[in-house]
This record gives sequence, structure tokens and C-alpha cells, in this order.
Amino acid sequence: MKTQIKIENCDIPYCVIHTSRESQSIKDIAEKISRMDESGRTAFLNGWDGDYCIQVKQSEIFRIYSADKKVFMETERKTATGTATGRASTSENLLVKMRLYEFEELAEKCGWTDFIRISNTDIVNFSKVTRLDMSLSGIIKVIFTNGKYAIVSRRYMNKIKDQLNMVKKSNKR
Repeated sequence: MKTQIKIENCDIPYCVIHTSRESQSIKDIAEKISRMDESGRTAFLNGWDGDYCIQVKQSEIFRIYSADKKVFMETERKTATGTATGRASTSENLLVKMRLYEFEELAEKCGWTDFIRISNTDIVNFSKVTRLDMSLSGIIKVIFTNGKYAIVSRRYMNKIKDQLNMVKKSNKR
């Protein structure tokens, strides 16, 4: 594919694709480019609210989870209001048109290291976690900044502890 970079005065870089016909591969390329920030990393994930496609920043995602054979993302979206700060947060659950393992692959490719799978149905953004409740025997409850929580399954317990450096290293001599 032929590429060209043109330097001109513009506030936000944009991309134009010239093609003789629209194809699925061209649509895929356009979608990938539209998700990128200036560094070339994917900055957004598309979520669906009915017929509306909403681009969500990875920093606004609490978790990606599956329910009723569908995948959703729980988000914190800032909306303009008449408050003193001028912005208020609302929590939304949006449909994601990909499987959990596809999201894991995307997060790895994009360098989103804060996303960790905690169960077969949940991937959590640990930058949105305020604390881990370990008061129940053998169970870890992940508590988010919005007050909601998710439970780490026993199958993922050691993986989570390893990733969060909670496992005591044995001294081998």
C-alpha cells in the first residue's frame, strides 16, 4: 500500500484514504487508524448503546465482562453539567463487539498493561481499583473507584497475586 505524509497546519492530525472502491480491508484499516492517538497506540474502544457507537478511552474503562453470552464494558464517562467542576461522571455499560480473549489480545498489542483477567468472565482495569478486600477466606474482592466490585475466581488467584507482586518469593540457596 502506498503511503504519504503531508505537513500542513492543523490542530489534530487526520488521515484520508484514497481508494477506487470500499472493501472490508479498507474499512478495517480506517477503524484501526481512527482508534489511534498521536503516538500510534490505540486510545479508544468502541462500545455500543443500541444503535449508537461510542468511543471510550481506555482510561475510562472499569472492566470488560461477559453476561448473557455478550461482552460489555463498564465505563466512567465524563459529561458536561452545571456542577462547580463543570463535569460529572456517569457509569455506563456498553456492548462490545468482540470476545474477551480478543480484548485481551488488543490490550496486549496496545500496551494496556493495567488490564488483568480475574475470572473467565471479567477483565479488570487495575488503574481504576482502589483496594483489594481479602477479608473473606480465600477470596479477593476487587473494589473500584466507583464503589462497585468484582470477585477474583480461585482459578486466577495465583496469577493475580503474581502480577501484583503479592507472592512471597522463597529464598533458594
